[in-house]
Amino acid sequence: MASTADNAAREEVRQAGLSADGPVPRLLTLLRTAEETHLDIAEAQRIAAEGGLAIGRAEIGDLMEAMVAHGLLGRVPTAGGVLLYDTIAHPHSHMLDEATATMVDLDVTPETLSAIVTRAIAEQPGRVEVLLRIRAPEKARDGPTKRGRPRRGA
Repeated sequence: MASTADNAAREEVRQAGLSADGPVPRLLTLLRTAEETHLDIAEAQRIAAEGGLAIGRAEIGDLMEAMVAHGLLGRVPTAGGVLLYDTIAHPHSHMLDEATATMVDLDVTPETLSAIVTRAIAEQPGRVEVLLRIRAPEKARDGPTKRGRPRRGA
């Protein structure tokens, strides 16, 4: 018998435009109930296996990319080659502490975010690096959007 979380995930997957008959709803439930919200593919595969889903690494990667494309998961920009997924799909900021390898969600107001950055720079001069990511406009569900070339010096 499916849990309430599985049923909710099945409906969310269906509304996002993916098939709710395969492993995606269960995988989504397992990922969203995991202790950590920022996961690479290896960690997602471990969580899936512990939850009874025997899925290979490549298929896990494909399923997670499909969930990102349909707004069910987010992706965190990283400097390395490892893809890092976020089970909190809506746009929000992050803080990475390299000394402890800890990624923290900063789902706060712009004013609070500004205060956090200002304080971090003041308390740790020369150690704070800020990556400002400006997201592309969301694509319409019924078709691709046209993208122009970036302007130099803009």
